[in-house]
Amino acid sequence: MKLRSKLSYANVVATLALVLAIGGGTVYAALRLGKDAVRSKNIAAGAVKSSDLGKNAVTSPKVKDGTIATGDLAASVIAKLRADVSGSATAGPTGGVNTNTTSPLPLSGTTTFTPRAGDVSAIAAEARFSIATTDPAQTCRPAVSLLLDGKPTRIFVDPEGEANSTTLVEDFGRDASGPYGLVDPGEPLTITAQLRGDDNCTADSQLDRLEVRIVQIR
Repeated sequence: MKLRSKLSYANVVATLALVLAIGGGTVYAALRLGKDAVRSKNIAAGAVKSSDLGKNAVTSPKVKDGTIATGDLAASVIAKLRADVSGSATAGPTGGVNTNTTSPLPLSGTTTFTPRAGDVSAIAAEARFSIATTDPAQTCRPAVSLLLDGKPTRIFVDPEGEANSTTLVEDFGRDASGPYGLVDPGEPLTITAQLRGDDNCTADSQLDRLEVRIVQIR
């Protein structure tokens, strides 16, 4: 009996099936990729892992603005970003704000601070007043100003409302100023305060409380 020397399509398919079965059904293909050949659409979602990235591979221009959250940062980094309240001073209550005069306002607590090199130092102040006016056509507007080493700052805290009620009302004032210590860091600075009265205020008008914060931002 003679065997056919010519391979048929059926023989080729049968032989290929046998090879695949013996080899576990795996076929490897070697491809040579050209420059810029792999594109985003060729990468399966979630396929790129952190181990696939080179050291310092992700730089600031590659990070979308506003996408880094607090949870993405190490605790040591967050500590450097937070404002550091290095001092606090309090005054009040103080009456006698119904005369158009300026008098020293004693502060208790930390009133001297030292700006640190590389930090930005600022002062914030908030006051609460109980005020009434003797004439509804006029306003009762006492004010607190802060000084630094005896020199006036831009902080001027007075009631933010209309302040023309003839009965006592609670009103707040807020202000802040800075930076300080950028030119001469390491030099201690001392905060003092002055209270300016207003003769349109009733005799029972007063400053209830003043809070001062020294904030140093890294």
